[in-house]
Amino acid sequence: MCQRLGTEVHAEEKSTIEPEYLNPVDLTLSSDGRRLYVVCSGDDTLREIALSTLAGPTASAAPAAPSAQLVRQVRVGHRPRNVAFSPDGKTLYVSNEWSDTVSEIDAATFTVRRTLPAGWGPGGLTTDRAGKTLYVANGIGNDISVFDLKQGVEVKRLATERYPHQVALSKDGRFVYVSNILPHISPYDQPPVSELTAIDTRTQTVADRIILPGVIELRQIAEAPPRLGGYLLVPFMRPKNLNPLVRVEQGGMLTHGMAVVQPAGPAGRVAHNGSRVTEVLLDDIDYYYAGTYGAAFTPDGSVALVTSSEARVVTLIDTARLQKRLRQVPAAELANRLDSAQTFVVRRLPTGDDPRAIVVSPDGRYAYIANRLDDSLTVVDVPRQRIASTVDLGGPKLITPLRHGERLFHNASYCFQGQFACATCHPEKHLDGLAWNLETPKLGRDRVANRTLRGIAETAPYKWNGRNPDLETQCGWRIAKFLFRSEGFSTPELKDLVAFLKSIALAPNRHLARDGQLTETQERGRQIFFRTTTNDGKEIPAGNRCDTCHPANSHYTAKASFDVGTAAKFDTAGLFDTPQLERVYQDAPYLHNGEALTLEEIWTVFNDKDTHGVTSDMSKNQLNDLIEYLKTL
Repeated sequence: MCQRLGTEVHAEEKSTIEPEYLNPVDLTLSSDGRRLYVVCSGDDTLREIALSTLAGPTASAAPAAPSAQLVRQVRVGHRPRNVAFSPDGKTLYVSNEWSDTVSEIDAATFTVRRTLPAGWGPGGLTTDRAGKTLYVANGIGNDISVFDLKQGVEVKRLATERYPHQVALSKDGRFVYVSNILPHISPYDQPPVSELTAIDTRTQTVADRIILPGVIELRQIAEAPPRLGGYLLVPFMRPKNLNPLVRVEQGGMLTHGMAVVQPAGPAGRVAHNGSRVTEVLLDDIDYYYAGTYGAAFTPDGSVALVTSSEARVVTLIDTARLQKRLRQVPAAELANRLDSAQTFVVRRLPTGDDPRAIVVSPDGRYAYIANRLDDSLTVVDVPRQRIASTVDLGGPKLITPLRHGERLFHNASYCFQGQFACATCHPEKHLDGLAWNLETPKLGRDRVANRTLRGIAETAPYKWNGRNPDLETQCGWRIAKFLFRSEGFSTPELKDLVAFLKSIALAPNRHLARDGQLTETQERGRQIFFRTTTNDGKEIPAGNRCDTCHPANSHYTAKASFDVGTAAKFDTAGLFDTPQLERVYQDAPYLHNGEALTLEEIWTVFNDKDTHGVTSDMSKNQLNDLIEYLKTL
């Protein structure tokens, strides 16, 4: 059963303008379950959908799937990300990632009451239990904005780990939990470490930083009912980036699952120090479910649901069986056991394209899933473990090459046993913060850091060794042979994928004034970047000037390889492609292998011979000025 909201755009109406797809990314339900609110990042709207359940033809028949009708919509800021209700149900809050704001919406009139300036790249958000304070995760700023809602002002910022993503208020109101997509900045030759940040709502301070070893890309946070201990489920991706990539066909190069987090202290709520974390996989031995993303419990906690955005699947979990598995197998083993899912997964159901957030109705009957790349909602009949219906949100029906390319980017079916998609290692079209041991002629050598995909259209050649002249080479047979271990993309598919990659835009630069004017510090840094002489007047050789390798008129890359003395002991060559510098402040860690954990370390730790630009004569203040300028690019 498919319900359609809105109007179609037919193929004959095709124009050179890309259609405005809706891209639903988040959703929430009213407390009575009669209204569904959907965030559409593609057209910058919040949509209200009325739900009603039709009775079956006889008293004994199962209820029909809920009917859905678009009631109204309101335009919010640019690239809206998440939505949350106030405790009294009278106000909705929507975070606007590219506007750096939060829209406060009157639920009765469905109008924007006021706009709150937030941090950089706001995403997940929630109020406290009293509805007096709003917590907003700022993905670019790596912090949490805390708002006094009565005054409508931000009162403080709390530091998180990198790219804070989803936010959840504990059922007892004591804590706000924040998941972070990217791991801690740490040595490139060590396994990743991620963090779930816990904020005490009484003191508005960070109460704990719950460590999740070996995983990245923490997503939606779900809390089990108190009677089940109030544990948290947090989807993750578990990379084996220290292993040679030859292990793809052996299984386990990338696995996907969820962290089961039991906050420490009596009833799990008095203290957080010593929180217990168990990691369990959702993959099967012979097939994987990439892109674990959304998570939710039924009200009674008997069933948990987890979406896999790149596998286009929702997994239904028997939580009693899950707990049994956790008791039977030592936690140290579970993180790598591919035989766990068969013991507690009761059903895997197909969804739409790129399923993200998921919510469950108050009666536990239905779950609703936002499918970002086909502008639809999947409705799951939870007790009967089946798809009840699909709700078409009314977006354009024409699938353009860019839209098709984006779907390919998020599709794990091309990889051997569905282990990963392009998006798996490039979350949010960016990077995963890791260095990878890719297959090279000398196995185990030449470890390289992941690079962003934002703004790469005119920055060829590709790869750190600069050997791929174009994206067709980078994403064609190379990926099929060395990464996917499969047939890979067909020629038409590759064309669409490359078109999508070239369309990936850079986010607004938060370090640069809107009018483009530099501060005094940034201007001093600019002069250092373009300088031709050292502090004592000696000429800097042209080959060792910043703008030789990073010319301003070409995305700050010379599109060539240079030896700047950064080769490590396990590298087989010293020539490395020059990366573009635009939005470089978001791209840590740095250098070809990720050894430099900060921009400062590029020169304070790894440039002792002045081979990567002349910096030994600079004062600390001069280096700071240079870095502040680089952040404006």
